[in-house]
This record gives sequence, structure tokens and C-alpha cells, in this order.
Amino acid sequence: MPRPPLDIPPHEGRETQIGLLLAMLEGTTREWRNELGRMGQDAVVWQLAENSHSIGALILHMADVEGYWLHEVAAESPMPESDQKLFLSEETQQYKGFWPKPPRKPLSWYYEQQDRIRARTLELLACMNDPAKPCRYRTREFTLRWLIHHVITHEAYHGGQAVLLASLHGKLKS
Repeated sequence: MPRPPLDIPPHEGRETQIGLLLAMLEGTTREWRNELGRMGQDAVVWQLAENSHSIGALILHMADVEGYWLHEVAAESPMPESDQKLFLSEETQQYKGFWPKPPRKPLSWYYEQQDRIRARTLELLACMNDPAKPCRYRTREFTLRWLIHHVITHEAYHGGQAVLLASLHGKLKS
């Protein structure tokens, strides 16, 4: 008997495009987390070079970016200052190539931080039903659909980096 095709159904009770994009975001998270597997705290905070990426800093950054674009810009709900500090928002200077050392915590702690932001994302976007809703950031306008897409691609990019770092750490530390 043939297997049914893989699919990603939209979140029920949501506008179809928004529901599909949110399901894709959650699917992306599951994919890289599954690939990442299990690891100790040393691997989570390990940096290939000083001030470079670490798995922990990448996960905090993904949560920070999701909170910024989808909470602040799309839903006009500011992120608490405590989250900005927790996510090392000001210390992380990705375009300058500076990634701070994250707190030495279990991988599950990082997932909890990201899951908390994701739950808030789903809550804040629950009442949004127009994928073409314009959202303003400084002088630019983006649609809600584009913002969710941006967060998906951002997470896929950094999730892949986290998986690569896990692989490098395993090979270089053995």
C-alpha cells in the first residue's frame, strides 16, 4: 500500500495563507531541531572562533527576530525589555560578525525560550486574517504574508547553521 503524500496543512481556523505560512514556520523549526539532535551544554555554547556563531546564540537570535518582526512590526506589540536582554538583542551584531557567548544552559532551555515566543506569535496573529495587511517598519511597508515568509527563511538559514555547528563540534572535539 503506497504511503500518503507528505503535506503541510494550514492551521485550522486561520485564514488559509496565514495558516499555511504559520504551519510552514513550525515545520521548519521541527526540521532543524530534529537534525540537531541532542547535545550537552558545552556544544550549545561552543564557538568555532571567538565572537562567532554558537548554537545557543543562533536559537536566541531566531526567537528575537521572530518576536521583533511578527510581534512588534506585524502585531504592533512591543517585546518586553526582559526578552530583549535574554535574547542578547543589542549584543548580537550579526552584520559586523559579532555573536556574544550565550548563557551555558541545556538545549531544552533554548527551545523553551523559542517555544514561548512561538506561542505568543500564534496568539498575536490569531486575529489577523488579511495576508496582504500592510505593516510598517521605518519607511518601508511589508505585507503580513511577507513578514511571516521572512521569519521562515531566516529560521531555515540559521537552523542550518546550528546543524552545521553541531556537526563541526562533534568532529573537532572528538
